[in-house]
Amino acid sequence: MHRNYTQMAINGVLIGGALYFVAFAIIAASRITFPFDVEWMEGGMITHAARLLDGQPIYGPPSADFVPFFYTPGYPILLALLSSLFGGLSFGLARAVSVLSTVWAMFLLFKIGQREANWRVGCIAVGLYAALFRTNGTFYDLARPDALFMALLSSAVYVAYYFNSWRGACFSGFLFALGFFTKQTVSVFVPATALYLLWRNWRHAICMGGTAFCFAALGVWLCNRATDGWFWTFIFEGHQGHLFYWKNILMEYWRDVLFIAPILLCLPLLWFSYKVPFPILSIALVAWWFYAYCFRAGTLHYAPHMYFGELWYEKWRWPILIPPAICAIFLLIYKKLNPSIQPQSNIFWLIMYVAGAGASGLNHSTQWAYSNCFMLLSYFAAILCALVLRDLTEKTDVKASWLIPAALLVQLFAWGYAVWRQMPLQEDREAYAMLDRKLSAIKGPIFMPAHPLYGWLRDHKTHVHQMGIQDVAFMGGVQDLSKRLAEHEWAAVVVDSSNRVPQLDRDYRKAETFQYPSKRALKSKTGFSVRPLELWLPKSRN
Repeated sequence: MHRNYTQMAINGVLIGGALYFVAFAIIAASRITFPFDVEWMEGGMITHAARLLDGQPIYGPPSADFVPFFYTPGYPILLALLSSLFGGLSFGLARAVSVLSTVWAMFLLFKIGQREANWRVGCIAVGLYAALFRTNGTFYDLARPDALFMALLSSAVYVAYYFNSWRGACFSGFLFALGFFTKQTVSVFVPATALYLLWRNWRHAICMGGTAFCFAALGVWLCNRATDGWFWTFIFEGHQGHLFYWKNILMEYWRDVLFIAPILLCLPLLWFSYKVPFPILSIALVAWWFYAYCFRAGTLHYAPHMYFGELWYEKWRWPILIPPAICAIFLLIYKKLNPSIQPQSNIFWLIMYVAGAGASGLNHSTQWAYSNCFMLLSYFAAILCALVLRDLTEKTDVKASWLIPAALLVQLFAWGYAVWRQMPLQEDREAYAMLDRKLSAIKGPIFMPAHPLYGWLRDHKTHVHQMGIQDVAFMGGVQDLSKRLAEHEWAAVVVDSSNRVPQLDRDYRKAETFQYPSKRALKSKTGFSVRPLELWLPKSRN
């Protein structure tokens, strides 16, 4: 009878994951050709590729023409190369790269689950990662490097683990290097993977690590030399200009994960308590996270952090205490009934999970972090949780094994979200058409700091992104911006929800506040919530 309950609950997890995958597919399909930013940094990311197509460098002295994001150049280079094959740069091309990258990363999740256990475990891993789409800021399909990075990282890990050969070690190292040139966070996973390889075959570990380091170092040297040192300034020193919040990585990161995705901590911890013969470590983690739980429970009267806005039940505040409590109680009962189990899954996936948790914690603790910081934890937790489900339910002598998939079902329910809120609707398209008509009537170049791709497509010139203005403040800012505003270089300036262009009102006047059909029309669907709000025109000269 208990086995029947367990199987029914596992089937429920499979169905729930499949529904979340369908939701992701619907959202991605609705957004892929939308001609405007779904997330406010999308257009700015694509303009990096535009600079390459225009024969201009990405990394150079900050100017009103361009300031790069603090990313390595892999994603824009790929977009620039593909643009010649697919009719030029567009949101559709950039998002298609991300969608295909996410599908590939999900395919590898399936293959890992299938190879480690069976196809059902693979499907559960994919379903869990798909279910975390909203929790991860819906970044799986955006015109940003995150999805491509996840595809390269997961490929490197897959090759390192399953190809136990010199060729596999070298290829894995090369993929890690490519990952570094897409997003620097890959640096956390190279030593973590090497740690496992040292145990399995120390020669392969040296080969993998050496290959990754040599290709990455050579690439950094070449890029730095070609840009007179500006490459290193932006990809490394620029990050040092961002604040790092130690309180986040010590407490608030774990608190946030505990409430938006408690199963990602609780289920691996249960497996860890069986797998690692040092109970003091499990006890310490339980105490740490219990304190985080009590801390959140005692601060419900404060304004919630943005991550809690991912939860559909957060507006009542107190219900956020329920899912982590239920998951923890279910797993504690299971542990009490089954004090001794021998999990069969390889410790490698725990190492990858720890690396993912650490990398997400570092991202979470950096100034201006957003929900995409959880993607690394989510990916490796998805495969580990799927394997844990197999390990803790498949043996016939296990008591109340249904508690494990039941906890997952509670979590899947708690992750529910309004699919249509992430989709550009007819009112968004009409609002964009209205904005485009107004701006098309203006003769001369337009400065749109939060939407620079619009300016490039319209005027064939790039200009600095709003984030770039903020990013280089520690370097002295964009020093030529005020001068060029004073010279009325732009026929109009369009600012979003708040005026963030320094000294704009000195040389420009607010001519119009755009009126939209609703509060949500043309607003970004994720990330910083903005939309074009005000049109500023040059002041008359005396």
